[in-house]
Amino acid sequence: MKKRITAVLLLLCISFSCISGFAYDPNWWAVDTVKGAMDYSLISTEYSKKPFTDAINRLDFINVAVNIYATITAENVTSNAYNPFTDTNDAFPNMAYYAGIISGDGEGHFFPANFITRQEMCKVITGMLSAAGVLGPYFPSDGVFDGIYDADQIDSWAKDYVAFMLDNDLMAGYEGLFKPKEYVSREEAAIIAYRCFIKYGRDVDGQIQSALKTGADSNGRTVYTLEKTVMQSNGTVIALRNAPDKQLVTPGGEVVAGTGEPIVEQDPAPVPDGTGGYAPSGTPLQIPDADGLYQLKTYSETLATGEAMEKEMRVFGGIGTKYSSAEEADAHMVEVTVPVWELPEGSDQLRTSERTFKINAVLAEDVKAIFNEIYNSPLKPPIKDATGYAWRSAMSGGSVSEHNYGTVIDLNYNENYCVYKNGQKIGSFYDPDNSVFSFPPTGVVVQTFAKYGWLWGGNAWVSGTHDYMHFSYLGKQ
Repeated sequence: MKKRITAVLLLLCISFSCISGFAYDPNWWAVDTVKGAMDYSLISTEYSKKPFTDAINRLDFINVAVNIYATITAENVTSNAYNPFTDTNDAFPNMAYYAGIISGDGEGHFFPANFITRQEMCKVITGMLSAAGVLGPYFPSDGVFDGIYDADQIDSWAKDYVAFMLDNDLMAGYEGLFKPKEYVSREEAAIIAYRCFIKYGRDVDGQIQSALKTGADSNGRTVYTLEKTVMQSNGTVIALRNAPDKQLVTPGGEVVAGTGEPIVEQDPAPVPDGTGGYAPSGTPLQIPDADGLYQLKTYSETLATGEAMEKEMRVFGGIGTKYSSAEEADAHMVEVTVPVWELPEGSDQLRTSERTFKINAVLAEDVKAIFNEIYNSPLKPPIKDATGYAWRSAMSGGSVSEHNYGTVIDLNYNENYCVYKNGQKIGSFYDPDNSVFSFPPTGVVVQTFAKYGWLWGGNAWVSGTHDYMHFSYLGKQ
């Protein structure tokens, strides 16, 4: 993301006295960037109640990471009533877990008081950016560690994360040293937060604000929501996701980016109450609205209502018990064969065919029912490609694809491409107006998956990534 040059110059002109009223001050060379992190509500004034030069513990750091995530995605982030950790009740590790930023040690521990090392920070930050949907596939550049004389001290599990941070100018060595196992200072964490926002966030008109609010999920259980709003110049407070971008104006007065107009939200479709029946998996079927359409939910909506947790319970039998190896995942998969309509290349005549792929056994009957409905529709949408379970290694963000759990299906990937916020693409195009292989949001493919409680990558995340081939039961990427 490119910021206004004038805004950068103004930031660089901020004096040390701007934050000298705090209990502690950062080093002189970090003042401008720390102030920037505060201005964008990535850290708060409370952050200065501890020395900026002190090492930051994991609890304070994950607070920063969740704030970056919420600001970049422009989403409100909600905790879950089920706490995945036994050693902290704080809302921010809970939010980070359900947002896919962290996973803990697999035994319910977060270790909130432990300090975080530089290489550990690289893993959390790349995981956060990946969960935010702003990263495409990443492969370290040749020579990324050239000139880093202590590169051999970086643990093997951390190499890709460190490489990502170096390649993307989010971190750098110091006099030839990266110091991977040194603790991260509080001012260093603030600097990284600011750099992430400048690179991946939106430049909006107004002052970004944060608030942690208490609420209840659909079962009346207490949850916490980190809300991101913007105070506009006229004093009006609006949701960050609706805030207008700053207008970028050339010296000649030409507007080159930003409309200055807020995004208008549509009224949401009615929330399904389950009275319309249940899928074989036990998932409540959605009830269509007055126009016969099913709500295309976002992942954050399913987190807020508790639906996401209920789905994890159905698939894994518990929360935080996802498969940790290909061997474990394989044991939970079954092969399904489903009917489809096929349109051979060069032909204008549909013909009946089948597609075979693996899927999580819990969802197998649901998947068969979905494809039978699509196949029996009078619209007969052709399906060329269908991919389900595939064990994939974690890449740049450290997060694991939902393909690993057999809870996602990719269809017609070439004509329903995935576009990351940074512009990277998988597939060739998405054009439902002109290609019978592209899926419109009101079409039978997207709508049938929505009926059965699946989310569609075309709208499931407000992070800027659109994955039109992607149909996900859990709602993640």
